[in-house]
Amino acid sequence: MNITILYGGTSTEHKISIQTGLAIAEAINGRYNLDMINLDSEIYHSPHLLLDTDLVFNALHGGDGENGSIQSFLDLHHIPYTGSGAKACKIAMDKNITKLIAKSVGIPTPNWVSLKRNVDNGMQLQDNNSLKFTYPYVVKPADEGSTLGLTIVREESELEDAISLAAEFGDEILIEEFIPGKEITVGILDNKPLPIIEIKPSHNLYDYDCKYTEGMSDYIVPAELSDSIERSLSEDALKIYKTIGCRHYARVDFRLNDEGQHYLLEINTLPGMTSTSLLPKAAIAAGLEFPDLIDTIIKIASINNEILQYTP
Repeated sequence: MNITILYGGTSTEHKISIQTGLAIAEAINGRYNLDMINLDSEIYHSPHLLLDTDLVFNALHGGDGENGSIQSFLDLHHIPYTGSGAKACKIAMDKNITKLIAKSVGIPTPNWVSLKRNVDNGMQLQDNNSLKFTYPYVVKPADEGSTLGLTIVREESELEDAISLAAEFGDEILIEEFIPGKEITVGILDNKPLPIIEIKPSHNLYDYDCKYTEGMSDYIVPAELSDSIERSLSEDALKIYKTIGCRHYARVDFRLNDEGQHYLLEINTLPGMTSTSLLPKAAIAAGLEFPDLIDTIIKIASINNEILQYTP
């Protein structure tokens, strides 16, 4: 079976995608015939580079790799790939739309307002919304990952700078209610929730450094939660996964307050696959070492796309 790993890309998460791609390649080396393409915009004019592959393993993060663009391109050329399809990726990449969908199906999410860039290049509140919640706020781009452009705003004097920073990463930003409590994530693999992880970052925020630097965060897996809270988190993670139309695997991020109420933050359709990444940690807790996790994703995608599987 011929596997092509798409990695790198042109988004702000380029470096993380490189790490993910190399980690996946190391995990499956020798199990399949392997090719790697460090993606740039030229791929859209060169579909022949992928025509001999049986399956693309999408190791991209952010930008075209995660917003439905590369998925639409692969669909157009009938090239099978891992991860969610174009529609689900496009929805999940937009945190505002994701939160609206979550709210519509009864999944709690922090109160928020959205701002979009106007013709004067400023940011304007949408739908005549006003801030009906108190400080602190979380200010972040609506379609960026890895906490890039995110700030916790604790007083009014900090708000303008936070909006300016988030606006550097896109044309829409969210101002969201900050939920004190625990950072929680639920991985999904083949329509089944994995063991829940509690993240304890060394900073006040689970920021870029805490996500991707060894030793900057501690992880409790499985998280020490009551059965009822664990069940509720897993159910809502799977509900948003299915409602949006995700497939193969994903990761759903929550905040859990001191009263045991959880709040959906976002769903990541292409979670990281590095040595510090969360989905691999959850998979290990479920009995799947990293090479087996990657092999499982390939086999799930192969079945979905009716590809002949590798037989060891």
